[in-house]
Parts: sequence; structure tokens; C-alpha cells
Amino acid sequence: MSRWKAFAIHFSISLAVFLALLAIILFVWCPGILFSIDGGWTGLRIIIGVDLVLGPLLTLIVFRAGKPGLKFDLTYIASAQVICMAAGMWIVYEERPIALVLAYDTIYSLASQEYEDLGKSPSVLNDYPGAYPKLIHTELPENQIQADIVSIRSQFTGDPLYMQTERYRSLPESEQELMAIFRKEESVRATVSEELLNQLQESCSFARFISAVTSGYVCFDRDSRSLGAFYDNQYVRPAELVGEEIP
Repeated sequence: MSRWKAFAIHFSISLAVFLALLAIILFVWCPGILFSIDGGWTGLRIIIGVDLVLGPLLTLIVFRAGKPGLKFDLTYIASAQVICMAAGMWIVYEERPIALVLAYDTIYSLASQEYEDLGKSPSVLNDYPGAYPKLIHTELPENQIQADIVSIRSQFTGDPLYMQTERYRSLPESEQELMAIFRKEESVRATVSEELLNQLQESCSFARFISAVTSGYVCFDRDSRSLGAFYDNQYVRPAELVGEEIP
């Protein structure tokens, strides 16, 4: 067998493994737009570099038919490749969003570590239906002034609203109730340009978005009950225009 044939075989196997791992990341751990806006690339870069590039390339370099110790070399390469792929998958698994929490006017994408950092147990999410990431909102008083007070107080007590798990509730089923929990939507819309507003679909409930790696705005699609689109902060309106009435 030539070294190029060995390289092709190694690359083909690596590609098949990579595609399987990619499917897990794209469809289970970071579904929809979360892959691109919430760190899905972090661990994937390690997997691509080791699985599709370094592993097959090392095989191409060391392979020579009849070479003494070739079996050991190939075993060592394969073992190192598996370890690095596992490390990359572990990074993605640990940083994957496990909850999308609507708190006041913002959807927060939260990973396990963020709960643990604030002394919360991620296991609280097991009580909520549906696949991960769980879709949750923090329940606030119906009276808007009281809701504002709760939101402001949370900013000064070190107990962020999005981490007040005792207020967690599943997203309501009916569209009317779903629209009602986006109580600050009009205020959020007032902070972005008309260019962005003209792009929004009728089924969009608009909110700010914050994750460990990015921030901006998202459209929560009420029909699909998922994040439909992400918009970065380039669409923020100048401060002097924020108070203007939205057409």
C-alpha cells in the first residue's frame, strides 16, 4: 500500500467520524442558529484541526510499507487523534447552551458552568419539558411597575434575574400568552434601526440576546418556537433617536 492510499483511507475514516460528531453538535447540542452565535465553533476547530488535518497528515508522513515500527506509529497517531477529538467534543459539550431564558427584555443563553458559578444546580432544568436547551421565562409581577422594581433590584443584589430559578416557568403554549411574556418588546424595538425592523417577520417576538460569546438581538419565532434570526449590535439606534415613536 502506498502512503497516499493510506492517507486517503485515514482521511475517509476521519471524515466519516467528523460528520457524525458534527451532526451531534448541530442537531442536539447547538441546534439552529445557536451553533453560529453561541460558541459551537470553539471545540469544533480542535476537532477539524486534529481529525481532518493533523491525523491524516501524520499518516502521510510516517507511512512506508514494510517500515519497522509502523504499526506502533499508526496506533500512536490514532490514539492521539481520538484523545484530541474527545477533548474537543468535551469542550463543546460543557459550553453548549442548556437553557434559553427570557428575563424581562433579554434572552440569555446559559451553559452549565454559568449556573455553577452562581451556586445554582443545572439539574433544576430537568423539571421542565422538552429537549435541551430548555425554553424558559422568568415570571414577573403582572403590574409593570412592580416588574421593573424586581428587574432593577436584581441588578444590585448579585442575583441576576435570569438565574432566579424559583421564577422559572416553561414558555406558554398559546400564542397570545407567548406574546404577553415579551412584555418589553416595544421598548427593545425602539432601540434598533428601521432597517432592522423592516426585516422582522410577523411571527417574530423581538428581544435582546446575551451569551458567553456574543450579544445583540434575536427574533423568537412564535410559529416554530425557536430562535429564528440573530442581529448584531450594528443595528442599534443612535441614543438621540431611541425615544422616537416606532412607525
